[in-house]
Amino acid sequence: MKKTRDENCTQCESLADCFKNLSEEQLKTIQEHRVHIRYNKKEIVAKQGSFATHIIFIRQGYLKLYIEGESDKEDLIINIFGPNQLIGLSSLFDNNTYQYSVSTLVPSELCLFEVKDIQKLIAENSDFGLGILRRSHRSTLHAYKQMYNLTHKQLHGRIASAFLYLSQQVFVGDSFKILLNRNELANFTAMSTMSAIRTINSLKQQGIISDVKGVISILDKEALEEISRFG
Repeated sequence: MKKTRDENCTQCESLADCFKNLSEEQLKTIQEHRVHIRYNKKEIVAKQGSFATHIIFIRQGYLKLYIEGESDKEDLIINIFGPNQLIGLSSLFDNNTYQYSVSTLVPSELCLFEVKDIQKLIAENSDFGLGILRRSHRSTLHAYKQMYNLTHKQLHGRIASAFLYLSQQVFVGDSFKILLNRNELANFTAMSTMSAIRTINSLKQQGIISDVKGVISILDKEALEEISRFG
């Protein structure tokens, strides 16, 4: 982890769309207490049970949000976030502690905004508040879908749903570097590591996906969608 040179929020080209509803004066307000940090791969950004004092904005990189188990193999990954995403929005409205942990999957550049500053701007600027609610709503919907996938689908359906989500919502492309190791992919789909490996190999043998040095390519999206839907 390394704190970087402070930059002016009013000139930042990486701002999330909801921040673009803020006036220059309001941007200066959140900049006063904002921290701009570079994290190394696999560093903890937020710890489950700790005080939720900041909202995390991803300028560059990818992070995983997960519920901690007794061991790494028992963790449950709820979501993967990429550039221009916000993490920790639930703490704006209720919980003052993190109900999950967040760590980096790759070297990442983050901005941390104080919760109280964001709360103040929501009260002052309804357009900004609406933008925050939309983002929070999308994260909540994904959590609902994730719980459904993990409790109602068979192994093939879970892996298919995970690959489609990563392709469409995180990496935005039919080919992407998975970033998750086999254990983490198992945690993302609530199965054992061996089951995850066997299921991926089955999809490869059917010609639905390919996996070349960690780069997943969806070769038959229609078949993958059907497995996700009925699996």
